[in-house]
Amino acid sequence: MKRLLLLLPILLLSGCAMLPAQHGDLYDMQRDARAAYEGNENERAEKLLLGLVRAVPNDAETWFYLGNLYARTNRPDEAVDAYQKSLMLNRGDPRAWHNLGIVRLRQAWAAFIRTADLTHPGNPLHDKADTLIGAMEKMPLEGLKRPASPAAPAVPGESKK
Repeated sequence: MKRLLLLLPILLLSGCAMLPAQHGDLYDMQRDARAAYEGNENERAEKLLLGLVRAVPNDAETWFYLGNLYARTNRPDEAVDAYQKSLMLNRGDPRAWHNLGIVRLRQAWAAFIRTADLTHPGNPLHDKADTLIGAMEKMPLEGLKRPASPAAPAVPGESKK
């Protein structure tokens, strides 16, 4: 028992000695993730950002950048999830609210395009979708233009804000 009591402070101190190294590793990972994100190295940035959210799941900024990355790489559902996690941690971030709105607008636009493609003129759904598409195309958002072909559009990703 006495040996255990003598070893306990040593074990605690050795554990504390590892914290600065881990903090440094996280700082380096965060710096590398930001550089990869800004350099459009999407795969590398995603791996680093996912590592950061595993290590520090309550960092709103990391979730925000992960949302931006998903939006930029045309993964709107994942972007929405990441923005919502960011907002759960920081409800007052206007950037996350803005980007979430942009992604959802683009999802709605793509759904209306698909509705118009699947219906014929004269069908009430087609006419409603066509009216909404026309109104949305007047919004000052990049990428909200009807595709030339009748194929369903991909939902454009959001750029860094």
